[in-house]
Amino acid sequence: MNITNVQACGGIVRKFEGQNQYILLIRKKNSPLWTLPKGHQENHESDQETAIREVQEETGYQCNIEKTAGEIKFQYQKNGQSFFERVKYFVMIPENNINAFDTEEIEEVRWVEIKEAKNFLFYQNEKDLIQIIIEKKF
Repeated sequence: MNITNVQACGGIVRKFEGQNQYILLIRKKNSPLWTLPKGHQENHESDQETAIREVQEETGYQCNIEKTAGEIKFQYQKNGQSFFERVKYFVMIPENNINAFDTEEIEEVRWVEIKEAKNFLFYQNEKDLIQIIIEKKF
């Protein structure tokens, strides 16, 4: 069976309020699952350009990249085709909220305390990435 490689990038968008750190999660239309914002690389975009564009499209926030967070990899099937996807994540700081996320694709955007994110996130690889950020005290 032929496997298609997919490159994607996303953001761990964070803000601080006092001693608490919050991150931004999304829930796509017709899905109960909370995830980190991410999307596929287009044309000749850099990883950073893809992450910034996808986060803005999916959350409505324009962000600046602070640092690289890490990479996750996974396989999935869609319409009878197999895919192997690599997602590079960047820690980001929101510059402003343009309040215009993609309502065709995204149902809800929510800030959650980073220590509570594992209770919201569905995918273990995303939970593991957040745990690394907590432990490293990024």
